Amino acid sequence: MTVEGMIKRSFSEFATQRALTANEYPKLLSRGLKTLAKLDKNFRHDIDRRIGAEDIERYFLCSTDLLTLTAQTLTYLINAGGPTAGGVLVPGRLIIVTASRKKPVGYVRAPAIILKSPESESSKSLVCMVLLSSNFIPEEGGTNDFSQKRNKKFDLNYIGCSNHRYYIISNVTLKEVLFVTGKKHKIDVNKLYKGDGQKLNFGNKKGIRKVDDFDFFDSFAKSRSSTSSSQSQTVDHTVAILLEAELCESSCTLEVMDLKNTNTKGLHQGDQVIQFRSTCTKILDLVTHMRCFKSHRHPSLEKHYAIIERKESLRDAIQTLRHLLSNESLQLFPDFLQRKALLQTMNYIDSNDTVCVKGRVACEVNTCEELIVTEMVFEGVFNDSEPAEIAAALSTLIFQEKNNGEDLSVELPVRLLDICNKMKTIASNIGQLQNQHGLPIDPKDYCDNSLKFGLVHVVYEWALGVPFSNICELTMVQEGSIVRCITRLDELCREVRNCARVVGNPTLYRKMEEASIAIKRDIVFASSLYVT
Repeated sequence: MTVEGMIKRSFSEFATQRALTANEYPKLLSRGLKTLAKLDKNFRHDIDRRIGAEDIERYFLCSTDLLTLTAQTLTYLINAGGPTAGGVLVPGRLIIVTASRKKPVGYVRAPAIILKSPESESSKSLVCMVLLSSNFIPEEGGTNDFSQKRNKKFDLNYIGCSNHRYYIISNVTLKEVLFVTGKKHKIDVNKLYKGDGQKLNFGNKKGIRKVDDFDFFDSFAKSRSSTSSSQSQTVDHTVAILLEAELCESSCTLEVMDLKNTNTKGLHQGDQVIQFRSTCTKILDLVTHMRCFKSHRHPSLEKHYAIIERKESLRDAIQTLRHLLSNESLQLFPDFLQRKALLQTMNYIDSNDTVCVKGRVACEVNTCEELIVTEMVFEGVFNDSEPAEIAAALSTLIFQEKNNGEDLSVELPVRLLDICNKMKTIASNIGQLQNQHGLPIDPKDYCDNSLKFGLVHVVYEWALGVPFSNICELTMVQEGSIVRCITRLDELCREVRNCARVVGNPTLYRKMEEASIAIKRDIVFASSLYVT
């Protein structure tokens, strides 16, 4: 197995048959790079053997682009006009195909006649008679032996000879069609391709025996001989058509079909029409450009083309393998880069990815949204506030239940209302920054989901020493939710106290200790309700 084959197999069969170790991909990449370097060296060394085909690399790239655009256009036509693509891919149509290393027998810029259109709109393959290169010689006993029994006469992969040239009955996909010509010939397809429908079955008690049309009954020997003669004439006529097309293409006079003129119902509707017509124009331009290369008329085009195709195939496999070994292959890596850019913008980390002071402060917060808490600390939101007001404001980050009465009460102190409004502004700004860095976050939704003001009044009264039974009358929230909120609020007060220590703010440090003491009392922090 070649190195590029091993790389491709490692992405499919190896992944399902056994788990790959972390060291196998680098080893495979190393072998691929060595093989590619060897191929490049040999290719440069054999430059004297490519006289007349010095531009084979550029020719390959042009042909690859043409194959891609033609496949896209034909697929579009099949979806709009049925399996025959609105009369483009009908039997008898002359096309030019390229499939160097994708078949047992490769061919490049080879003329072909369609024998069978795609069976359905989902099928993307044709059956064609393809004229092989004049340099083609079948290998005895090999994959190119046209006398093999398994390749029955006029079946798929059958290789025959006529007019001193070999041809093959091949299954051609849309990705292998180089371009479609404007010529369509009348041929008897049934004499060139049998297909499944040309076989007759005869059943008996012992089983079913399949017999070809041309081996029917001995009593029809004279008719069989006449049929074989007619069939031979059809083959000779078809190969003559292919030879003429090859000669015309060598002189760049073969007519190219303009797919824009295809009459298909529903084709010229919608926004895709402009793109379709533009693609058809590009195909005509690429065909003209491809014919300008010297390699297009080189007698050993298939040989040089196969070398370049192997190199590029290996190069693509190596690129894929490098991607799998890189961070870009991680599913969440783009999100990671966006969030890291956000932290750099907000000065949590510097350009060298070193954690700054704000980043160290954010690391102290684990109970709620750390970015909001950190920004509140650095903007001095709590500097002029009382411990009870600080505790009530921080409850908005802890309480997460939906409450219809989340509007701030007018009975709250002005300083507490100012703190809550500043928190809204900070949350909105952070949401806006995240949205600007590509994160799928709506600033308003981020603010609404991060801040819940349902227990601000309750926690404020509790921090002032109001009994638990009285604060329960201030809200419709369940008592268990109130207890859980105040309990977690005590953890957040300790975390904000640690933030003040990192920043070096002793005033805030003492206020957070007082706020923790104010809420940590009575039934909320009792070890058991049954013994209180």
